[in-house]
Amino acid sequence: MEWACAHGCSETSARYQIGDTMILAEQLPECWQRITQGRAPLWQGQKVAAACDGVNPNDYWLIDLQINASLGVLGPTRLYNLIDAVIKRTDPDRARRQAETRSRCVNTGGDKLDPLTGWLSARLDRADTIFLEAIIQLIADTLAANGDTTNLDRRRAKALGLLSSPAAVIELIGLPTLRGMLQPPETEHDKQTLTEACTQLKPAFTPKTQIYVHLHADTITDANQLARVEKIGPILISQVKQLTHTTTIKLTPVIHVGGAGEIVDMYETPTRIRNQVLLRDPYEIAPWSSTQSRGLDLDHTNPYQPGVTGQTSAENLGPLTRRFHRAKTLAGWQLDQPTPGIFIWQTPAGQQFQVDKNGTQRLPRRE
Repeated sequence: MEWACAHGCSETSARYQIGDTMILAEQLPECWQRITQGRAPLWQGQKVAAACDGVNPNDYWLIDLQINASLGVLGPTRLYNLIDAVIKRTDPDRARRQAETRSRCVNTGGDKLDPLTGWLSARLDRADTIFLEAIIQLIADTLAANGDTTNLDRRRAKALGLLSSPAAVIELIGLPTLRGMLQPPETEHDKQTLTEACTQLKPAFTPKTQIYVHLHADTITDANQLARVEKIGPILISQVKQLTHTTTIKLTPVIHVGGAGEIVDMYETPTRIRNQVLLRDPYEIAPWSSTQSRGLDLDHTNPYQPGVTGQTSAENLGPLTRRFHRAKTLAGWQLDQPTPGIFIWQTPAGQQFQVDKNGTQRLPRRE
């Protein structure tokens, strides 16, 4: 209680923080040492300790061994994903139990400030959320093609609302209107007609969607090993099928991520080079960024100059958000890529950082 008053938090919050710190100091010595040496903040170690809840204490040493080197070099989201992956790898049965016991629900409510709008939240199987996202986007795109000029958020809201009226969606997508067929079938002929109608509907209501799953060929038969799913995070290999059942799988040949690879004499980045860079740099190359690289622009480390050959290759590219690109172009931030995949930043104030696949390291300050 004394500690809570001194730090301006509740007694309950203080109790949890002190408990996590005790676990950190007693059960996770490598993480604790990194924090006491000033190489990582205390809150990161507390996150590790809190995530160990429910894990066999005899396995703490294994978690400590795999996580300690990443404290202080990863941004929060990347660190949380790493902690999640390590704990799932250490105790896969716990991960399965948690997945099975997580509740599923749909909740709705109204907006007190606007009685004509409402909200909806749901917890679904992840595969269902992926396909629901795809069908909402398909309907939103169709609305735009039919002349709807509202912004994307409004069109997506309309799309979700339209799903409450299947007949309206059918009519919008362009299939024959089946309003009558959507009534409960009364005869065998009605049942057959409805079955045929559903067969017609399936292609239109199964939009193409894509998830990127990364795993090692040597672990593909081990249900307790991990796969990394972009925008989802680490999951057990045995759980991948829950995302991909009833779908068509596309296997991409191995792409070599080391070295410069192909070099082209144009500003635009070909897909094959882009894929090489995205696999090498799964996150933005800015210090401590947790923004995943897929969907970001690829920045030329050495600014592109028209007429100069050999500028577009993996060794001169890295994924950046527009904000960091503008900082590099207009605000005096300097970037160098001495080796493919290793980026050295210097800020206008003289701070220096190295960013690579392992995270961010602070370098000696340059005066």
